[in-house]
Amino acid sequence: MTRRVAIAALLVLIAAAAGIAAETLARPGDRPGRVLTRTSSTRIVAGVGWTHRWTAAPGGVTDAAGNEWESDAAVVQGGAAAKELAAGSSAPYRYSRGGTPTFSLPVPQPGTYAVTLSLAAPERGGAPEAAVTVNGQRVRLAGTGAGRVRHAIVLVPVTGDTATVAVSALEHLAGVAAVTATMARTGTDPLRTELAEEFDGTGPLTGWTPELGGGGWGNAELQEYTADQANAVRTGDGRLAITARRDGGRYTSARLRSEFAAQYGRIESVLRVPTGKGLLPAFWMLGADVATTGWPAAGEVDIMESLGADRVYGTFHGPDGTERGWERQFTARVDNGPHRYALEWWPGLLQWTVDGVVQATLREEDLGAKQAWVFERPMFLLLNVAVGGRWPGTPPPSTSFPQTMYVDSVRWQR
Repeated sequence: MTRRVAIAALLVLIAAAAGIAAETLARPGDRPGRVLTRTSSTRIVAGVGWTHRWTAAPGGVTDAAGNEWESDAAVVQGGAAAKELAAGSSAPYRYSRGGTPTFSLPVPQPGTYAVTLSLAAPERGGAPEAAVTVNGQRVRLAGTGAGRVRHAIVLVPVTGDTATVAVSALEHLAGVAAVTATMARTGTDPLRTELAEEFDGTGPLTGWTPELGGGGWGNAELQEYTADQANAVRTGDGRLAITARRDGGRYTSARLRSEFAAQYGRIESVLRVPTGKGLLPAFWMLGADVATTGWPAAGEVDIMESLGADRVYGTFHGPDGTERGWERQFTARVDNGPHRYALEWWPGLLQWTVDGVVQATLREEDLGAKQAWVFERPMFLLLNVAVGGRWPGTPPPSTSFPQTMYVDSVRWQR
């Protein structure tokens, strides 16, 4: 009996020691629930989604979501000393480091990291467009506005234990207020194109399933979706035409769902939207488990929606305990030509761009206490042209039919 007690006590001590060792690996600022562990070879393993945060604020801070931000003093070289910004900025962005700093960010293992730069605009003035050059890559940002902080994501492959982020130019920006590293992929190879839809040929489309019927589609819409080539067809010149038609008081159109579904990556489409009022053309995504999980619990990302005017919308939806859920909507101005609408999607990160210009970035930490982040699951794509509904309203008599959205390409890289 004494021997058994001794062995049990020893096992308790070993377990306690292991617990302490694992606990010491979870550094301040690491993403909750992504605790670092050791393998038998003692190599630190984080896995996709590991996140760490640094701020120009002296001494580090804790943000409103409870995330700890470490001071960047130990990881930055060059650049200007951190300068305090005007009052009103949230804690991680209250200071900004100008000039051309280089950040050497310690990471737990090789892989590709999504590095988010939080960039402070000048306190006065502003510009219709700004840019930052990171590791030789120029990233454009829309509408800085005086005193605002904008976020920009760049992918950094890391073969060792340090992600190097060199800022060589800031255009219409005051400095870098904070930087975050998130492990996006385990490999360091370039992104692979897993879906490349060029819409070559003619006739019906393969790889996409028509969703059929009327019934309002949750928005009191007027159209009935069909599988007719009159509503969706490859045109023979490398485009897909999705056409809304009116026959008396009946509207028909098409809604196509991709048979390809995946999690994370760079998703984009080049397309031209119709301009008639009362139409809602869209390029968007839903959680692949929406049939069982329901909406908005499955999550929705609208990469492009248009009301037929000179602006488009990028919108994110998720659950908050209410029937309609939460929504974050952003806008961009465009003309009626073809444009490239894209999404950067990595763990805890969504970034919307139009023609390569960053319009908005949404992060898990930006949500309120009751707003759930549900974008860590596979999603599929949709292309459609809706007619009427609560948003955008019934087409007025001035809207002629047919109205067509032309899609040049759809790509998904991971």
